[in-house]
Amino acid sequence: MWSHGRDARKHLHIAVQPLTAEVRARYGGLRSEQLQARMPADGDEPDIAEAEQICERARELFRAITDSSAAHCN
Repeated sequence: MWSHGRDARKHLHIAVQPLTAEVRARYGGLRSEQLQARMPADGDEPDIAEAEQICERARELFRAITDSSAAHCN
């Protein structure tokens, strides 16, 4: 996750990058933003269909969390 702004956090970026232990090993154990930047620079892009499936599942989970939080506020 990245957030930035001139003096305070203005918005948040969440990068979806499916990783496995094998991928991390291929990159010498790099993590986080170093791995996130290195993979595309090396032409190692995630499968678009796989990333879309992960994003859709994340949306479902975020909706469930939001709905659950809203129900507890009533």
